[in-house]
Amino acid sequence: MLYLVNGNTSAKNLSMNKLLFIGLLGVTCLLSCEKNTVSSENSFSQKEETVVIRSVDSREAKELLEQEKDIVLLDVRTPDEFELGHLAGAKNMDFHASDFGQQLQDLNPDEKYMLYCAVGGRSGKTMQMMENLGFKQVYNVTEGFTELSSNGIPVEKGKME
Repeated sequence: MLYLVNGNTSAKNLSMNKLLFIGLLGVTCLLSCEKNTVSSENSFSQKEETVVIRSVDSREAKELLEQEKDIVLLDVRTPDEFELGHLAGAKNMDFHASDFGQQLQDLNPDEKYMLYCAVGGRSGKTMQMMENLGFKQVYNVTEGFTELSSNGIPVEKGKME
């Protein structure tokens, strides 16, 4: 219905147009709000993964080992160095072994790892490799085995079974 009065749209028609515009605006707002609500619910329902790849000193390493009983200790020194003494429960993975990269790939990237070597060089490089492979929690001890053992972390000698 269009009413023309002196060439202008009538007041009744303007009121209907305003109501129609406000109604459409309201529906648009409701739909956009509904969409945002759904997406924010999805973002809250997704579990965020914690990634911790960092170096620690021997004091921090000792605290972590006391608090986190499920940390896998990796000694990346040679088998000869390992036999002379290693942290109790450590697994030896020779950094210089030809299949070292493959050994890292065979590990579970969702477990927590603490790396050490003689002075922190090989373990630091290993930490970088593990980060590139997508590991979630890796701690590199920067000071090496001697410092770790002198801070009271239990040491064993000989080969690990």
